[in-house]
Amino acid sequence: MLFFQSLLLLLGLVSQPVMCFTAYVMRHGQTDANANEIEQGSADFSRLTDLGKEQASNAYQALADKRVTTIYTSPLTRARQTLEQLRQADDASSAKTVLPPSDLILNDLREIDQYDWQGQSYSELQRQFPESWRAWEKGIPGEMKVLETATNIVHYPLMEMWERADRVWNEILDLEKKQQQDAGGGDDDDDGMDRKVLIVAHGNLGQALLGSAMGWDASRFNDEGSVFGNCGMAEIEFLDLDTSPRKIANRWRWQWPVPSAWSSTTL
Repeated sequence: MLFFQSLLLLLGLVSQPVMCFTAYVMRHGQTDANANEIEQGSADFSRLTDLGKEQASNAYQALADKRVTTIYTSPLTRARQTLEQLRQADDASSAKTVLPPSDLILNDLREIDQYDWQGQSYSELQRQFPESWRAWEKGIPGEMKVLETATNIVHYPLMEMWERADRVWNEILDLEKKQQQDAGGGDDDDDGMDRKVLIVAHGNLGQALLGSAMGWDASRFNDEGSVFGNCGMAEIEFLDLDTSPRKIANRWRWQWPVPSAWSSTTL
């Protein structure tokens, strides 16, 4: 079958199908650290609260009319627990199963690395590191510095996170292209050209994924309208991955908790 498709393409009798790609980027539900205003970073000590589990179950509504082809998740427990709640909601739904049975854990989908800040309260961080805290809140990547005592290295976490977000997009899109090729094309109801992936990760990393996809730099961190609340979910649309620059998505919008209008790369 693939031989005949290739022959038709060479003869110009059919056009090359366009691979469309949509990513649903979701932050985890509320954790005990969120509730107590403790900086988590990429540490794995926090767990979902009862409210966080409820938030995740409710967020399934935003996926109920989608057919997700692949799930990518952070390795951190709070993201894994969020996916577990989504799966339970999917199992309980009377609609056709939305989520695939397996998922792929990517280490680069972990939350921002905050080094010595991890495990400390927000109030203590503001007291000890007022300049870096201000840069963190205002999105000034060159001034947001955090020490890693174990190596005595001063890091720039926002800049590092943006670089990592760009890297993980490359990894995800390469994996999606391979799956599309293995599937041999198809219509919107199978694993062919219309790829829809769910990424269950974190709030700060979610901003970096959105920014990297839309071509924004790290100075857009914490911009009004692009901050992920617990279980907030953004939809990011890429068109024609084979001919378009990877990092520039076509448009994006919020899907949960309050759907928004589409925004383009020009905003």
